[in-house]
Amino acid sequence: MLSETAVLARAEDAIAALLPKGWSCERRDAPATADFLLTIGAPDGALATLVVDVRQRLSPGSVAGLAAQLARAAPAIPLLVAGWLSPLTRAALTAAGVGYVDLTGNAEVRLSRPGLVLRTTGGAKDPEPAPSALGSLKGTGAARAVRALIDFSPPYGVRELAEAAGASASVLSRVATLLAADALLRRDDRGRVVEVSWEPVLRRWAEDYRFPGTERGVSYLDPRGIAAFTRKLAAFGQPWAATGTLGVPLGIAVVPVTLATVYVESPERAAREMGLVAADTGANVLLVGVGEADERARATVGTDGIVRCAASQVAVDLLTGPGRGSSEADALVEWMRANESGWRKRP
Repeated sequence: MLSETAVLARAEDAIAALLPKGWSCERRDAPATADFLLTIGAPDGALATLVVDVRQRLSPGSVAGLAAQLARAAPAIPLLVAGWLSPLTRAALTAAGVGYVDLTGNAEVRLSRPGLVLRTTGGAKDPEPAPSALGSLKGTGAARAVRALIDFSPPYGVRELAEAAGASASVLSRVATLLAADALLRRDDRGRVVEVSWEPVLRRWAEDYRFPGTERGVSYLDPRGIAAFTRKLAAFGQPWAATGTLGVPLGIAVVPVTLATVYVESPERAAREMGLVAADTGANVLLVGVGEADERARATVGTDGIVRCAASQVAVDLLTGPGRGSSEADALVEWMRANESGWRKRP
């Protein structure tokens, strides 16, 4: 990982490389609250002063403190230069009115006088992640933990939530620590979770989650169509739960179901009992073997008899599964916002 000194050495060049032809930049000493000042000059002679702070990395939870620190140098415009900045950190910086440039090419700098907007897109993933006990939300243990944090409404202790959700208390604690660093979760002085920003947590989970269809799923064709298949499901004697388009609660689906995706104990056995035909092309059913994360946890039965996975599981599957149903996921998340007391429970 680049040291802060290395980032500092490259900071001025990184900013200068973004400027249009005819613009200039000149570095000056800064007050104690920042690393340096930078004067940006327009071709017509107009000048703007930026107060620049340099970091290796910055977590979203540290943005408010940085913004307050740089505000002491007003009216200079605040700017952060870093080795790499995560999407959450970049969004937090923009919301706080702090410009940013990272050395992978992510940048957003706004000047009102002289008028200038610089915006570029660079690395979406940290090219040199620092080693840590938990650096992502990948894996079955993290899936159980993050889904529990979404599905249950705080306040609660980690052990209390672990017992209610059937998750590992140690993994839950590490996931909570990771989300707290991203300012997506807040704990009180006793370590109890008192706030979870469930929607950003869901979308953060989707960045690391991989829909298990390719490793545990088998595609089939029901020659009689989706409606016939759902009738067979109602009579199927083994536990199951629908996800994807079929798993979206009644009344909010934005597209017809063309691929019924269902978690089952054994895809082969379920297909045999329901008379499905294996199909590489033209499939209308995807049966996925349930994994260690138990994707069927907290499934509910609709008035139409369809057993649906928890909304959090359906949403992450829509965001990452076949067809990437982003419009359906957005509609589901909107429904989750409006009905939070209905799907989010106390432990």
